[in-house]
Amino acid sequence: MDKIVNYLKQLELSDIESKIYLKLLETGPISVRDLASAVNIKRTTAYLYIDQLIEKGLLTKVIKKSQKQIAAIAPEDTLPFLVEKKLETVRLVKKDLPTILSTIKTTLPEKHIVKDAEIKYYKGMNAVKKIYEEAFKGNEFRSYVKVEEIPVLSSDNPGLFGEAFKKNKNLKVWEIMYDSPVSRRQAFKMLSDKNNYFYKFMPPELKWSITAEDILIYDGKVVIINYSNKVSSVVLESPDFYNNSKEIFDFIWRILPEPAA
Repeated sequence: MDKIVNYLKQLELSDIESKIYLKLLETGPISVRDLASAVNIKRTTAYLYIDQLIEKGLLTKVIKKSQKQIAAIAPEDTLPFLVEKKLETVRLVKKDLPTILSTIKTTLPEKHIVKDAEIKYYKGMNAVKKIYEEAFKGNEFRSYVKVEEIPVLSSDNPGLFGEAFKKNKNLKVWEIMYDSPVSRRQAFKMLSDKNNYFYKFMPPELKWSITAEDILIYDGKVVIINYSNKVSSVVLESPDFYNNSKEIFDFIWRILPEPAA
């Protein structure tokens, strides 16, 4: 039955219209009152759908023993017509496409269209690792990092950074981190000996301003990573958004004090 209903939907029938038509095919001619009761709708509502189905050529009104009833027209007599009507609509839409595209291009300036913007969603730690690996292939990597109870990427973080610096000698990393005991242990002890690694701590009053555990800015992309509950990542690829995010990061970096030794 679901297969039939889905097919009827493609012919522009609503769920209720399909239900009414199929019920009448099952019962044969019945009164509007009985039909409304059979499909569990109000009689006044049934009249509205009946008129629509009559207009589509699926139902007809009959008189049986002086009583007005509604009957379904046989599918083989009606559905081919609806299919042909659908095909004709598609043909007209296809025919008008070049004209519509030309009209859009002349009436809507391209400056209002966002180009080269893309958003991708990922789930799982493997996706996060791949994002980091991609980020480390460039020469510049900026990030806001929240390291509190559990280090970002767990115990893999130091190793991931270490491998990145070995593979890419030109890589430079700037990180603005929440100031917590964990971040001081992990970042200062494990990463501060890298000449091309730089970090500063975010002011305490901004601790709750950024809810994501990691925000990466690199190679035309801004990535938001959440480790809470299910690990998820959102990659925003847009030159304008990347440049703006980079400028804001650099401004914050300049006004933050150097970390105490």
